[in-house]
Order: sequence, then C-alpha cells, then structure tokens
Amino acid sequence: MYIKKYMMIVGLLCVDTLEVFSQYSVSGKIDNHGGRIVLLAATLSGAYDTLGNIVSADGKFHFEGKVECPVASEIHAINTKLRIPVFLENERFVVTANTKQPAIYNVTGGGEMQRQRNEFQKEELRLLHWRDSIRIAYEMEYGKGDLFGNLQIRGLFEEYENLYSKAEDEFIRKHDNLVSANLIAMRCKKLSRDKTLSKKYALLGEEARSSIQGKWLKPYAEKIARIVQGGIAPDLVMQTPEGDTLSIYGIKAKVKILDFWASWCGPCRAENPNVRRIYETYKEKGLEIVSISLDAKTEAWRKAIKDDQLPWIHISDLKGWNSIVTDVYGIHAIPYLFVLDEDNRIIAEGIRGEKLEKCVLKALGMEK
Repeated sequence: MYIKKYMMIVGLLCVDTLEVFSQYSVSGKIDNHGGRIVLLAATLSGAYDTLGNIVSADGKFHFEGKVECPVASEIHAINTKLRIPVFLENERFVVTANTKQPAIYNVTGGGEMQRQRNEFQKEELRLLHWRDSIRIAYEMEYGKGDLFGNLQIRGLFEEYENLYSKAEDEFIRKHDNLVSANLIAMRCKKLSRDKTLSKKYALLGEEARSSIQGKWLKPYAEKIARIVQGGIAPDLVMQTPEGDTLSIYGIKAKVKILDFWASWCGPCRAENPNVRRIYETYKEKGLEIVSISLDAKTEAWRKAIKDDQLPWIHISDLKGWNSIVTDVYGIHAIPYLFVLDEDNRIIAEGIRGEKLEKCVLKALGMEK
C-alpha cells in the first residue's frame, strides 16, 4: 500500500515537472529602467504580437507561456533603445541588461537557437569593441573636430560594417534556420537603404525562408532586387509641370538618366549644371533625362526648372517625401541618379560628376 502511494506521488511529481517544462519562462532584470517592459513576437504583417507586458519599478520582469515551435521574440524596454532577441522554446531563460549599454545584454538558458544567437552576439561585441577602441584612439590623436580624424573615423565605420557583414554572411551560410532570418529582419531597414537586402536574402536557406521572418522579408528583398544594378527599373506614371501624364516606360531612348531631386535641395541644384552639360553633349547620341522631383509645391518646382535651365523631361506627384518614389525606388537622400539602358535595365545608380559621364559614354558605346 505504501509502495502504491509512493508511486502515485512520484507520478504526480512527474506530471508537474512535465507541465513546468512544457512552457517557456523568461525572467530577468534591466538596470536603469523603471517602466514598461514587453515581450514581442513579429507577425507576417510586420507588426508585433504582445506576448508579455509588465510595468516594473525596478526593472525586474517575468513572462511565461507556451509555444508549439521556436519563435523569434524581442524584449523591449519602452522608451529606450534596448532590444533583446530571445528565441522562445519551452525552456527557461534568464535575461540581464542595462539601458545605458543596449548592445551588452546577457541571455542564459533556452535551447539550441538561443545558443546560436548568443554565439553570434559574442562576435558582434568583439567587433563593436574593436571599432570603439580605435575610434577613441583617433579622437585622442586628432580631436573630435579634426577633419582628417573625422575622415579616418568614417573609414573605420565603413570597415566595421564590412567586417560585420562578412561575419553575418558566414553565420547565415552555416545556420539555415529562424536565427539567420531574424538577423536579416532586424536590419531590414538599413539593408534596404544600402541596397544589399536582396543579396542577404539570397543567402538564406529553405528553412530560414519558410520562417515568419523569412516570409516577411521576401517581398522587400524582391523589391530591392529590382532597383539594383542589373534589375529592371520600376515604372512611374506622374504629371509633368504642364499637367500631362507621363510614364517612364513610355520614354524611349538608348540611355536614360533618372534624376531624383527637388527645388529645395542645395546639392541637387549644385549638380544640375553638370547634368545639363552631359545632356547637351550626348542628347543627339541617344541620351534622355527624366527628372523626378520630390517637391510639394508646383510653383517652386517650375521656377527651379526655369532658373537652372533644365530642358529635359520632368515629372512629379508633388507629395514631397511622401511621394511613391521613395518607396518604389528606395530613395532616402537626394540627389540620387539611376542610369538605364533602352530596356529600362539599371546600369548604374548613385553616381554623379565624372563617374556619371563615363557611365553614359560606356552605355552609348562611345567609350574610348
């Protein structure tokens, strides 16, 4: 009888233990934060599902729940820059962080995916430490306002980005899963701005692409693939200063320059004389220019065209930075130029001055 009772107690303990480990438990403390802390999971729409929500006076938190498969989530300390990736499995996680050092956080526990993300975080921190230590050395040597020192620091940041990208690529090739897709998703905005998103997406394996983050990334990657060298430039249908409707595809030329600009843009106006010289030199050889303005006022747009003597084709939807072109062409700064061939394939982008003329010469078959 005692043996039977003992076995029943053991059985109940096993059930309780199984129940505990069939859920995830995420607890921890965020130093220098008193306020709202949330646990979020991305959805296919790009929005977030709130899995946990707490207001903490001392930065302590605890979330629990159940997942059917691994889920990429983030802990956000509201009104701070802190974003902590947590790859939820039905395991226990302990998180520590400090809002004053958002890149330095610690996640222990979890499963294999969290372990992989933690390993990559070590590389992130190594590169970050390398960049910051050299930046401090430059600032001590040259001073924060020194032109040469600033150029050195700019080059340093570019080298850091290249090293980070290389480490990221190596990780993605090695891990075909949710972690790789999430790395790209968290940097989607920057990778889109740099026009490298489609290349990163191409590295993802089948499992990574089938994850929520992978599916969410797909249309953005496909869009970027169309507006990089070798892609077919998207069509735009807009109004001319005279009120006529015009399509980019409807403009036939051996070579087309798409010039994104605005009347209020000083660098654009400064570049206009060079663009005008190129146009006048090569227009009889098959060059056409289409300037797409990010103006919002018709009169300012017309006046700038007249004052700068720009005799080529002009179109705009007069919506400023809310223009559809900023999304379709990924325009984040102006002036910005694309060079297209007669089939609207992108030959080059983001070039100006002497590089622009050399590109036009080559595209026209006139390169010596």
